[in-house]
Amino acid sequence: MAFLIFLVFALFAGIIATVAGFGSSTLLVPIAVMLFDVKTAIALTGVFHFFGQVVDGILWRRSIVWRIGILFSILGVVFSFLGALLVVYLAPGTILRLLGIFLVVYSLFSLSGRKIHLPKKDWMVVGAGGLVGFLAGIVGTAGALRTVLLSNFNLKKNEFLGTSFAIAFFVDLTRVATYLGSGILNIPLWWWLAIVGVAILGSLIGRSLAFKIPEKSFYKLIYLALLLAGVSFVLG
Repeated sequence: MAFLIFLVFALFAGIIATVAGFGSSTLLVPIAVMLFDVKTAIALTGVFHFFGQVVDGILWRRSIVWRIGILFSILGVVFSFLGALLVVYLAPGTILRLLGIFLVVYSLFSLSGRKIHLPKKDWMVVGAGGLVGFLAGIVGTAGALRTVLLSNFNLKKNEFLGTSFAIAFFVDLTRVATYLGSGILNIPLWWWLAIVGVAILGSLIGRSLAFKIPEKSFYKLIYLALLLAGVSFVLG
C-alpha cells in the first residue's frame, strides 16, 4: 500500500517536473519519507527521477544545449557519487534548509522583475555542476538549484528543458548506481517496472502541457515553483 501511494504521487510529480524542468524529487522526498525510512525514500525517489530523465531526455533530445550540459556534468557526476556515499552517514535536514533560504530569496528577487546575473564562464558552469551533483546525491533533490543556475543562461523554453533533463540524467545515473552498490536499494522487480511505467506516463502528459505554456509565462512559472520549493525546504 505504501508503494502504491508513492506511485500516485510520483505520477503527479513527474507531470510537474516535465513542465517545469524540475520538481519530482522536491515533491516526492517529503512524501516518501512518510512512507519509508529516510534512506529508502531517497533511493526510491532517485530511481524514479532517473527513469523520468531518461524519458524526458528522449522527448527533448533535439533541444539539448550539449556544451552547457557536458560542462555541468563534469563535476556533477563526481560529486553526485560522493554525496550518495555520504547519505548513509549524514542527516540532510540542515543542508535542505540552507538551500531553501537561498531559493526563497532568489525566486522573490526574480519575480519582482529583477534577476541575479552569474558569470557565464566555463569554470562557473563546472563548479555549479559539482554543487548540484553533491546535493542530489546527499539529499535526493537538487533540481531547484539546477534550475536557478540554468535560468541564468536565458535559454529558450525547449532548450532549457532539454539541457536540464540531460544534466539530471548523468547525475542520476551515478547516484542510483551508488545507491545500488551500497545496498539501500533492494526492491522487488515489479517495483522497478511500476516506477518505469509511471515515469513514462508522467513525462508524456507533462510534455503535452509544456507546449501549451507561452514562452513569456514559462520563467514566471519556474520562479514560482522555486519559491514553493524553497518554503517547503525551510519548513522541513
